[in-house]
Parts: sequence; structure tokens; C-alpha cells
Amino acid sequence: MKRLTLILLLALAIAEASACTAVIASGKVTADGRPFIFKNRDSSDGINNSLLTLKGSKYQYVGVVNYSTSSSPASMWYGHNEAGFAILNTLSYYFNSPTSKANTSAGPLMKKALGQCATVDEFEALLQQTQAQSSSVTLSTNFAVMDTLGNVAFFETSNRSYTKFDCNDETVAPNGYLIRTNYSFTSPYYDSTNHVGEQRYKAAQKYMQDTFGEGKIDAVKVVHELPRYLYHGNTEVNLWEDIPDDINDVRNTYFSNFIPRYTSTSASLMQGITSGEPPTNTISWVAIGWPCGSFTVPIIITPSLVLPEVVKRSPGTYKSEMCTDALEFKKQVFNIYHDGKQSTDSIDLSKLINKEETGILQKVTKADLVVCERGLDLIDQLRNGTSGDNEVADYYNWVDSYWRTFHQNVTISCDDIIKDDDNDDAYYSITGIVFKEKPTQPGIYINNRRKVVIR
Repeated sequence: MKRLTLILLLALAIAEASACTAVIASGKVTADGRPFIFKNRDSSDGINNSLLTLKGSKYQYVGVVNYSTSSSPASMWYGHNEAGFAILNTLSYYFNSPTSKANTSAGPLMKKALGQCATVDEFEALLQQTQAQSSSVTLSTNFAVMDTLGNVAFFETSNRSYTKFDCNDETVAPNGYLIRTNYSFTSPYYDSTNHVGEQRYKAAQKYMQDTFGEGKIDAVKVVHELPRYLYHGNTEVNLWEDIPDDINDVRNTYFSNFIPRYTSTSASLMQGITSGEPPTNTISWVAIGWPCGSFTVPIIITPSLVLPEVVKRSPGTYKSEMCTDALEFKKQVFNIYHDGKQSTDSIDLSKLINKEETGILQKVTKADLVVCERGLDLIDQLRNGTSGDNEVADYYNWVDSYWRTFHQNVTISCDDIIKDDDNDDAYYSITGIVFKEKPTQPGIYINNRRKVVIR
């Protein structure tokens, strides 16, 4: 049984300020014949993710944006449009030079593509045009794109060139799927760089092989499990192999360069259609906010452009409610402080998972199963034509209510303890830990039945 040695593993860590993990699959190898593109998004700058619907030059689309007060932010980081075209990317370090990772053109290009592209070929033409027309293009990225014709591909892209990897080509993707993290195989510096994200590449490989082997890939299973996969590709540590007894069994644990980590801000799997289906049956399964602390909700483009209130960008805060709440959950897990500064590469594992199943991830997973089951029922009805805009709106209203109740129950789960305890002067963490004196560690506590923030 493998145990983590924190000091040793910290020495192995590679700093990744903005990085992602992506998997794409041909409809030839999925259980329902639909292709998909998946992304677990990491960003140190764009932690406040939300969903937004916009109209481009041709098409209406929905996608994830960072915090922005603009009515039409400059960048989209993944999404799909009403023509069934979908796109995402991962940053590719050191593609244009052995030191540069600049990638400022990727977000605006994805936004433009969502607004005007219907096919992978149209995206390729747009990419060619963009690289040819502007000397200021800055691209160091792996784009993943999908359309209603069943095309799905990666484009490893630098400022002036790209290489297409067709997922339907068995010589390119012998298993029918491809994985990318934060390096490109066609980079001139591939052999000399440290292959940023290789740990997550290996972890994704292991997940796909262990979970599906030579069998058909379940896309919905991927989006619910891969963003929460607690296996480290280099150390081969699986955090599930030795978990704490309960939420008070404090276990300081290295938590960097797993697929989910401190910088993980959202996740999405965009699922395409089969022959004969309308493009609007394209689905984005989206977890807005830290994926270990948020629900995974199917997003459908309807005539009314309805979205769940908890995931869309609020006109008041320009953030999403679910993302804000998930960040609260993340703080409960990343509660290790050094000299008053929060550690971003170590967690108290007991707050994430434990044998009593009271960890944040375990609570989220159980509730998310209910969201998934209801979502799948709705999607089945949409595909067979027995439901439409009104049913989607009803489901989203239920998601809003379910998330708010879930968040409230988890956040104030220690309230019953306070009522049963004669010592109301004590402080309680929101996970139920009792402090006889005022805590010095920053966080949210309950004292005398009131929420107290210690900074």
C-alpha cells in the first residue's frame, strides 16, 4: 500500500499556473455512438467560472467565461453552439520557444469559432485564416473540436502552424480516443522540455484503460469520474487506498498534479449526436467551480436559452452561485496553512474523503448521482421528442433548488451539534470540528449560532 511522503513529493512538483486535462473520443468507441470532447479546466487566474449564452456572427452558443463585467467577454474557454459545433483547449507549454507559454489568442479564437463555425473543417479554415492574417497571433495550445458529422480532432497549434490529429483515424487514435494535457507531440521542443502535465496524462491514460479497457466508453461516466480521479500518474498513489477513519482524522496529504487540484475551476464533457438527430441535441455536461465540490449539470441550447440560475453568470456579481459555493467547499479541504498562508499543494484528506463517507467529495458524489439520473431522463425525452423547452426549464429550476438545499445543509451541518452542546461559546468549523478557544487559522466558523469569518 502506497503512502505519501509530503516532502519528497513536493520536491517533484512542477508549477503549473494555467493548465488542463482533455480527452476526446470518436463515436465509434462510445457506448451510444456519440463522439465527445472533455476538459478538466485549470486556471490560477480564472477561478470564478460561469456559463454565458451569446450570439456570434452566425450562431447562438453557450460556454464558460472567467469573471468579467463585460456583456460579451473577449474569451470563451469551452462551449458548444446551436449548430452542434463544440470546442475546448489545453495550454501547451513551450511550443513556440523553449521558454514561452504565451497563449493569449486562444480564448478569443474559441469565442469566434463558436459564433461562426458549424464543422471541424470550418474551424480549420478559420485557424488558417487567423494565423495568416495577423502577426500578433499568440497560440501555444491544443484545440479539441467536434461537429455533428461525427468529426472530432485535436489541433496542436503554435503561432504559425498546426497539426491535426483525427480521432476517427485508427492510425492516429488506435483506441478511438486521444488525451492531451500541457505539451504537444509536434512541438520542436518536445524532447527537451519537462512535458508539463505528464502526470495527469498518465493518470488519464490509466483511468481510460482501467475503466473501459477494450469496451465501449460511457461518456457520462467519464465526466462524473475523471475530474474527481484521485490517482497520481507519476507516483502511482491512489488516495482511496488509505483513507482517514472520519472527518476528524486529520491527514495532511500532498495534492498537486492530480487531475483535480487547487487550480481546477470547472469541467465539461460536450457530447455530440448520432446520425439523424438535430444539432440541438448536443449536450454540454458542466461542473462549474471546483469539480470535487460542484454538481455536473447537462446544458442544452433551447429556444428560450434558459440556463440554471446557479451556474450562469449573475448580472449582480458577474460570478456563478455554484462556483462561489464550490470555492467555499474547496477551502474546507485546502485548510493547511504555513506561516498564515494557505497551502495550494496539500490538503486535509479527511475533509475530502473518509471511511464514514462524510467528506466533501463523497457528499457531492452522492447528490450528483441524483442530478445525473434526472438529467439523463430529460435527455432521453429530448431525444425521442417527448419533451422540450418547458421541461428543460423545469429541470433547471429543480437543479437550482437542489443545489441551494445541498449547499446549505453541508455548510451548516454542524448546527445540530451546537444546539445539543451546552457550551455555546465554543467555535465550530463548518465541518463540525469543535474549538474550545477562538481559532487562529483563517476560515469560516460558527460561534453562538452565528457565522464568523476569521481572516
